[in-house]
Amino acid sequence: MAISKAQWQQVEDELAGSWVNVAFRYQGVELSIRRERRSESTTVLSVYLDGVIKGAWMCQVKDLPVDAPTILPKVWVIKSMARYKRKSIVDIEKIWGKRRAKKEYPDLHSRIEYLVPYFSKASVLCRQFKKLEGLELTKAQCLREPVVS
Repeated sequence: MAISKAQWQQVEDELAGSWVNVAFRYQGVELSIRRERRSESTTVLSVYLDGVIKGAWMCQVKDLPVDAPTILPKVWVIKSMARYKRKSIVDIEKIWGKRRAKKEYPDLHSRIEYLVPYFSKASVLCRQFKKLEGLELTKAQCLREPVVS
């Protein structure tokens, strides 16, 4: 069953709240979303796969372990960072010159991509999850029938 636009809006509103209890099913894996503290004043949305986040899965995209689920790059955030700091690049190019620096350090301007299970905002998580074909919403406040009194 596809998730409607109205349901996505309700899910996003629920994920933006303080207490989050949302779950999805994607390719036979349960994705449960929890709001957790990152620091004293910051919270993030964590994506658990079948109730687990393994530290070994938080690695470079190209070096995923064998036991990592294949859906991991689709449901976690791919972050990137420069291999060298900007000041180091400037210093190397100043010493060697741009042509020689490129020859001596072929990866001078490259970036490292790695996976993390933490989303900063509900809108970012929803934007990424909307692209997944076959995603099924299994647990959310919007799935409950309205109480008529």
